[in-house]
Parts: sequence; C-alpha cells; structure tokens
Amino acid sequence: MSKKLKISDYNEKLSSHSKDKDFSDQIINHSRSMISIINREYIYEKVNSTFCNAHQVAVDSIVGKSIDDVWGYDTFNKIIKNNIDLCFSGKTISYEASFLTPLLGKRYFEVVFRPLAADDGEITHILAETFDINDLRQSKQTAFEKEEELRIFETNLPIGFLRCDPEGNIIHANKAFLGIMDCVDEDQITRMNLKSFYPEQELFEMQLEQLLDCHTKSFGKFSLKNCKGEEIPCRVSGFMAVDESDSPSYIDFAVEDSSRELMLENRLQQAQKLETIGALAGGIAHDFNNILATISGYSEMLHDDLPKESDLSDKVSKIQGAVLKAQSITNQILTFSRQVEQEKVPVSVSEVLKETIGFVKSSIPSNIIVRSRFSEKSANVFADPTQLFRVFLNLMTNAIQAMEENGGTLSVSLDVVEGKYVKHELNKDIVADEYVLLTFKDTGKGMESSVIRRIFEPFFTTREVGKGTGLGLSVIHGIITEIEGEILVSSKKEIGSVFYIYLPVSKKYPDFSGNTNEKKKILFITGNKHESRILSLALENTGYELSYISDRRNMIKVMAYINERPDLIIYMSDSKQIEHGDLVGIFRRLRINTPCILITDPNQELTEENLLNSGIIKQQLIKPVSLKEIRNAIQISLR
Repeated sequence: MSKKLKISDYNEKLSSHSKDKDFSDQIINHSRSMISIINREYIYEKVNSTFCNAHQVAVDSIVGKSIDDVWGYDTFNKIIKNNIDLCFSGKTISYEASFLTPLLGKRYFEVVFRPLAADDGEITHILAETFDINDLRQSKQTAFEKEEELRIFETNLPIGFLRCDPEGNIIHANKAFLGIMDCVDEDQITRMNLKSFYPEQELFEMQLEQLLDCHTKSFGKFSLKNCKGEEIPCRVSGFMAVDESDSPSYIDFAVEDSSRELMLENRLQQAQKLETIGALAGGIAHDFNNILATISGYSEMLHDDLPKESDLSDKVSKIQGAVLKAQSITNQILTFSRQVEQEKVPVSVSEVLKETIGFVKSSIPSNIIVRSRFSEKSANVFADPTQLFRVFLNLMTNAIQAMEENGGTLSVSLDVVEGKYVKHELNKDIVADEYVLLTFKDTGKGMESSVIRRIFEPFFTTREVGKGTGLGLSVIHGIITEIEGEILVSSKKEIGSVFYIYLPVSKKYPDFSGNTNEKKKILFITGNKHESRILSLALENTGYELSYISDRRNMIKVMAYINERPDLIIYMSDSKQIEHGDLVGIFRRLRINTPCILITDPNQELTEENLLNSGIIKQQLIKPVSLKEIRNAIQISLR
C-alpha cells in the first residue's frame, strides 16, 4: 500500500514538475527579450522563440552550437567571452553591444548575464537575457544631439544666458555672459548673485517682483557692472518658472551687450548733427566769401590806384593779406560741409604717410617717440594727396599736443583689409573690395565720452582761447567723407586715444596725364622738403612736367636761357636758400616775365608783403592748400 502511495506521489510530483516546466517554457518563449542558457563550454543549451525569430532560425540550428559559431570568432573574443567569464565567477554582468540581425540589420542590445548554480553551489550555466534597446538608444542619441545643438546655440550666440534660483543666486551662465561681464572664472560666477551686477540693487528687486506672474519680461536697456566694476549698457529679459505647487523654481535671464547699439545710435545722431551744422556753416561761409570777394576786389583796385611807396599802399596790402586768411578759414568750413569738391588723383597712401611722419619727426619734443608700421601690400586711393597730408599731419599734431606735458608714444600703422571684414565696424554699404586702414594711437591725456561726441564739430576745441580755431578735426571729417572713407575714434581718460581711418582702395583711375607733347613745364622752388614733396606728387599725377631747385645759383642757371625757361614758377615762401629779396632781384636782373605762384604760411611776414608788392607774384596761396587750389591757380596764371 505504501509503495503504491510512493509511486503515485512520485507520478504526481513528476506531473506537477512537467506542468511547471511547460508553464515556464511558455513564459520564456513569450518574453519580448531574447533568452538563452549557456554552459561552461560556451554552448547554447536552450534558446527561446524570441531569440529564434530575431535571427530567423530554428531552435535546433542554435541549440548545441557554440557562441563563436553563432556570432563569429571576433565578436565572441572581443565582446562576449570576457563578460561570460566574469559571470561564471559569480557576478551578474550587464553591457551594451551592437549585433547584426537578418531582419533589421545592425541594432543595439542590452545584454544581462546571470549565473545559474547547481545544488552544491557550483555555477554550471549562465542565463543570458538580451533586450532590444535600438529605439531607446536612438531616442537618447536624438535627445543628445538636440541638447548639443542647444549647447552650441547657447555658446555661440552673442547673448548671455544664465539661470538663477528665486533669490538671484546664479546656477549656470554661458560663455557669452562671462564675456559680456568680463569674467574669466566660470566657477566664481556660480558663487555670485545676479544683483551684485546691478549698480542699484533695488532695480533688481523690482524686476523679480515683475517676474512673479510667470510671463517673459523685457526690462529694456540699462547699465550693469562687469566683474571689473565698469558699467556697460545692456538689454535684459527674464522668465520665472514654477514647480507643481506654483512656487518659484528658477529664473532664466538673457543679457545682451548694447554697447555697439548705443555707439551706432550716437554715430547716427552725430552724423545727422554734423550734416545740419555743415549745411548751416556752408551757407554762412558762402555768404561770407561773397563779402570777402567785395573787400578783396575794392582793395585790389585801391592798391593799383595808390603809389607803391605810400603808407596807404602798405595798409591796403595788409587788408588783402587779412582777406586771404579769412578766405582760408571759409574754405576750411566749406571743406567740412563738403561743399568744396576735392580734385582727386591716384595716390599712394603709404608714400604720403611716410612724408608726413618725416615732417613730424623733425620737430617733435625729445620725450615723444613716433613708431610706424606699414603693410607689405601696397595700395593706392583716389584722393587729393595734399588733403591726405593735411589729414595725417593734423591727427599726428593733435596726438603730440596731447602728450607734450608727460611725453609718450605715437604709434602709426597702415594695413590693407578686405571690405567684407570691416562692414561691421563701418556700419555702411561697402564701396570697395579693399580698404586702407590707418591707425593713429597716442598715450596722451585721452578724452571723455562727452568730448568724443563733439570733436568733429566746427569751432569746437578743448585748447586754450587763442590756440587753434577748432576746425582741424571737422575739416578732416569733411575730407575723409568726401572720398567715401570713414573716421572712427576711441579714447579713455589718462590712457590715450586711437583714431581709425578707412579709405577705399580704387583699382581704376581716370587718366589725368593728357597729351605728353603739350605738358607745361613748372619750376618748383622748394621749401620744407616734406610739404614740397607732397605738392610735387600731386602735380606730377596731374600731368605737369616738374623740375626742382632749392638754391640761388641753380635758379640763375635755369633762367639764363629764355627759350628754356619754364611756363610757370611755384615759390614756397619758406625756402631757405632763395630768400624773398633774392627772388625779386633775379626776376628784375634777368627780366623774367614768367608767372609766379607764391605759397605762404598763414602768419604773413613783412618781407612776404614786400614780395607781394613787387609785382612778380601773380597768385598767392595760403597753407594748407589743396590740389584743386593749386590747379586753379596754375590754370589762371598760364592763360
């Protein structure tokens, strides 16, 4: 009886075990993951239907085969074997790998190896469970790419982004914010409160209150203090996020540096103001010139009616000299207002600049150093060389005056830059493929922003009363604008000033040379070598045949033969070798009838007045002269 019970019990247990096995097999086969059992010889002893379906194989073609037969020798040894060996040591191993599948090609899987032990505790098998994570991995990759895209977007935008807690403590800030605030330590930022950048912390508190309604707020432009304590104009916007309980969670801010925007607004206002002043000054100058023409005409007639030896004749000469000075001032005003068109020729900027530097170096104090740097690339511009000389000389003279008390360094450089790279600085339509960039940098007194805004206005000067007319920089502005260039300035008090001049490089020029057989010969009696060089450069480019003399003996030799005499003489009044009396004596002794143009300084001396009264001078020009003035004077004298 008991034996039957034992047999029935055994059969019942066997039947129960068989049912459990069938039930577990169903669970395993219906699992969405691939399940397999591997022995110590790396042989598959069991696989589920999901495994077979994924590889489109029957169970019999997998069971009994080694792992390297199924996945390949390289994959087994490089990826699988080491993980299986670790699992046989008693560890549960999880890793990700990619495998080729017949249906879907290469896909990513997460593989988990779990050790299976016998009754005695020895690990004899491994349960391998493989999950298809390809879709999840792609989602993660997409999310990562989006995150990276946003990171690059946040990094490269010139707008500062930062996140703060509800009290304003900075949690994160991008590189643009660090750059705007001139902060080099990113870790230091995260230990700071945003309100420490506000000159008035009450303003920050007011902005926090406005953000409580959880709408994006634009607070407009106001100044923030950077990490160096300097105030910079910024445009600020903010947004406050809340958590599930509607409590403030964090605040995002966007900070944009408005310095350039403010600078462009100021430049536009300045340009409009200068245009208005120019129109007004130009109208006055024209009217004033008409009055001067009347004074000049009547004084000339009066001078002709008076005996040359009389005192009244000398007084009339002084009136004529004063008229010439007044005309020089009105011409400067007209130049500023761009109502006097410059006569332009192709000219080498570097040549004019070198002559100007040579002129300046000959008279600067010993405590001032002039340094220069020239680009190896040569470039010509279409301009009046005498006016360019005037521009460069004025800027360098101003720089030297700013350093004359304490000394310093004037650095002058010339570069050639592509137009597309300076469009941002010029904020205007590009008129040339290339620009000559001239930089004049001094270490002088510098200027305040209130002064910078007015320096190009006519008659504005920071010098003492009686020193300078205040027309220098305004005339420079007019000359540069007339040739479609641009002049910019930056300055800091007690540090110095930098003037930037952009001149368009022109590839083609009109031909001024004319018929070489009809060239007029001009004898140039030179004075200051640098000024004479610029004038001769201008005249050579307009087609005249020039010869030069600087001493009395050579002049007598040149003028001795009537048939070889020049058509015109230009005499610089500061000539050291041929004085005014010598010139008059040579003209009278050799009976010279050649017309002569006198170029003189604004401060006319008595000997120059005697020269004017001698009758040999047909035209008088007062420095600084333009190419147009010289050309007009030459044409009148040669008629």
